[in-house]
Amino acid sequence: MSTSPALHRKVAQHLRERIESGVIAPGSRMPSERVLAEQFDVSRVTVRQALKDLEVAGLVKVIAGARWVRGETSAPASLRPAEPEAESIEEGATGLVSFSDLASANGLTSSSKVLKCLTRASSLDEADLLGVAPGAPIVELVRLRHLDGIPTLIDFSLIPEGLAPGLGEHDFTTASLYRTLAEQYGLHAVRADCVIEARGASAEIAESLGLAPGDPILEIVQTTFDENRRVVQWCRSVYRGDRYRFRAALQGQAGRAHRPPTAAEPTGRGAVPHIARLYP
Repeated sequence: MSTSPALHRKVAQHLRERIESGVIAPGSRMPSERVLAEQFDVSRVTVRQALKDLEVAGLVKVIAGARWVRGETSAPASLRPAEPEAESIEEGATGLVSFSDLASANGLTSSSKVLKCLTRASSLDEADLLGVAPGAPIVELVRLRHLDGIPTLIDFSLIPEGLAPGLGEHDFTTASLYRTLAEQYGLHAVRADCVIEARGASAEIAESLGLAPGDPILEIVQTTFDENRRVVQWCRSVYRGDRYRFRAALQGQAGRAHRPPTAAEPTGRGAVPHIARLYP
């Protein structure tokens, strides 16, 4: 197909005809962007815009990141969006809750695939993050986390091996890192500093989470401390933008004695966000 400013409309029209003629049956899943791009000999960007046109027209709906043709047949239950995890975060909550516990509390099934788990020497930057000497042993743990069978986030964790000897020998396919640190090593997470950033998914992240490159993700970099102010974990978590959200309670300064804002408090109206965070 030749290129033109209205190319995505031509693709959308062809897809509309397939849907209306029953070639793509009601209730069925639409072919992937990659497959459609190859079929029409266009870019995935063009296909994505064409599919958005079909969504606006009410012919296609998005369920948990996948596109389905509207009709009487529903998508499988395992692929329906799991909204309860968003509602599970209470306003003003600041506790560190495990991924598996939060999922279980909301009737969701969590699972993990360990992509990497090894003990190795820390680099200069990693040692600085964890508060250990350069070259000190650390555990590197990378997990792909699922909710109801759908990939939801990737965790990249670093833990000082000196605080948790033998941690890398545990099977984190089923075990909770939070619970293991607490029950096996007496390391209780009492505080976490985190930075949340919205961005587009890289090609590697997109492939792991079932997204297209550039799709929205939430990236959270968190440093977790125990009661002795030791760093027990540094973690970078990457969430699918359509599968997770954070709720914050904002408290104003009305009725409170004036004091200078701290680094954790924005200036202006003095609103202090309390952001509930899943502890992996």
